[in-house]
Amino acid sequence: MKKTKLTNVHEAKDQISADGGLSRRALLQSAGALGFLGATGSLTSLAFAEDLKGREMAFASWGGSYQEAQKVAYCDPFSEATGVEVIQDGPMNGAKLRAMVEAGDPVWDVVDVTDIFLFANAQDGLFEKIDTSIVDTSRVDPKFVHEYGIGCIVWSYNVGYNTDAFPGDDHPKNWADVFDLKKYPGTRTLRDRVYPTLEQALLADGVSPDALYPLDVDRAFAKLDTIKDDVIWWTSNSQSQQLFTDGAAACGLILNGRAYDVVKNGGPVNISWDQNIQSVDYLSIPKGAKNADVAQHFMNYMTEAQNQAKMANIIAYSPVNPDAFPMIDEAVKPWLSTNPDNAAKGFVINSDYWRENLTPLTERWNEWKLS
Repeated sequence: MKKTKLTNVHEAKDQISADGGLSRRALLQSAGALGFLGATGSLTSLAFAEDLKGREMAFASWGGSYQEAQKVAYCDPFSEATGVEVIQDGPMNGAKLRAMVEAGDPVWDVVDVTDIFLFANAQDGLFEKIDTSIVDTSRVDPKFVHEYGIGCIVWSYNVGYNTDAFPGDDHPKNWADVFDLKKYPGTRTLRDRVYPTLEQALLADGVSPDALYPLDVDRAFAKLDTIKDDVIWWTSNSQSQQLFTDGAAACGLILNGRAYDVVKNGGPVNISWDQNIQSVDYLSIPKGAKNADVAQHFMNYMTEAQNQAKMANIIAYSPVNPDAFPMIDEAVKPWLSTNPDNAAKGFVINSDYWRENLTPLTERWNEWKLS
C-alpha cells in the first residue's frame, strides 16, 4: 500500500484507494505454508467433476484481500478439481444485482451477500433456492442455512484505531469513544451504509445492546450529526484498510478480518472487541443464473471443513462448518468473532429488524447524507 499521510477529511476523501490487503503472492505463501495449495477437498464432493469439465461460473464478491482469500481457499482448488473456470467479478452491488435479475440476464452465478441483504430480498424473487440434493447443508451450523443461501463466514464490525495516532493503552475502545472528538481527536471513518451505522450511533449515545431494537432512528441520526463533518465514509472494505494504514483515519469502523490482514502485513492498526457487532455472509445464486447447477456444486465444495479452515487461516473470518475449527491456527483464533471471549463482548445484528426496515431507512440515509 502507498504510505500517504493525509491530514484532513476533505483531502483524504479525494485520495481513497480501492486497493488494500494481502498481495496475491502473500496469499499464496500463506496457503502454501499451511499445506493447502493445490488441495482439492474430499473426493465425496467431487464425484460430479467429470460432468462439469469445461464449464464456467462467475463469482461476485467484495474484492480486495477477502476475495483474494476466497480465490485461494475455494475458487482455485475447485477449478483444479473440476475443470470449471471460475471468473472473478465484483464488488458485489445490490442495486446492480437486482437490475440484472429484473432484466432476466444475470451475469453472476454466485454472489457473496450479507445476511441482511439476503433476508430483505429473498422473498422478492432475487435468488434461486438451494438444492439440498447437491449442497450438504447438514455440515453447516443450522442457524447459517437459509432457503436461498448458505453461510460462508461469520465476522464482526469492530472499533478500529490507528496505532500511530494512539500508540498506548489510551485508545478508542467503544463507539462512545469513536464519537468523542475531544478525548480522541482525529478523522473518523465509518461505512457508507445505514446498517450498522445507526446501531453504532445509538451505542455511542448510551443505548445498551439489549435495548437497541427497534432502533430509535431520530436519536441515531441526531448523534451522527455530531461527527458528520469529521467522517470519511468508506464504500469498500479495501478502502477501510487503506484509510487506517495511511493514517487518513484515526479511528472508526473496520471488519475484524480486514484488521487482521493489515496487522499481518505490519500495518499500524488494532481493534477493540468491546461492542463488536456480529454478522454473517452467505453465498447465493441470482435468479435465472446461467450456470446455477455449477454454482450449487461450488457452494457445496466451499462448505467442506478443510476449505472453510483454509479461508479462516488466511483472513480470520469464522467458519460456518463446526468441523473446521480444529484445523484453524492458534494464532488466528483470538481474531475470530466467534471466539467465546470476543462474542461475549458483542452482539448479533438484528437481521429480522432490517428485513422489514432496510428499504425505507436506506432512503432516509441517502437523504441525510445529502443534507
